[in-house]
Amino acid sequence: MDKVITESGMDFISTNTYHIEQSRLYASLGEDVRSVEFIRAKDDALLFVEAKTTFSNPENSEENFQTQINDICDKFIHSLNLYSSIKVGVNEETFDIGFAPPEKISLIFVLVIKTHEKRWCRPIQQKLVSTLLSYLKRIWKPEIYVLNHEAATNKKLTTL
Repeated sequence: MDKVITESGMDFISTNTYHIEQSRLYASLGEDVRSVEFIRAKDDALLFVEAKTTFSNPENSEENFQTQINDICDKFIHSLNLYSSIKVGVNEETFDIGFAPPEKISLIFVLVIKTHEKRWCRPIQQKLVSTLLSYLKRIWKPEIYVLNHEAATNKKLTTL
């Protein structure tokens, strides 16, 4: 059986994973820096994975919805910066043993929301894409996905 990381009531497959949220570097930076749960190298992609139990509905509270979107965008951006600072040697942190991303990768930002219906994910994905900084999209060209637990399991990110 694969090792797992449990977040927001879901078991994520942790093969070839750097648990950035549990790293010494992240813990040393204080509250101004946000992080996704973990980074996983899968095939030729580097997945930045954030997990949530629930997420606001924009029809009920646009303000709360935008606040949550901004929070997720910050986590993706800060985590990419943390990863890059380790990779180029700016920080003395090292990656977990067994974490070996390929040299040439594509970036994928993934938000997994446990209790969401599949049809609710697309509006969140569209808002994340429109909110992420334009320079980030031009330089790093990340793909962005919002999945519910079932879809994450189908993509072999989580177990049931």
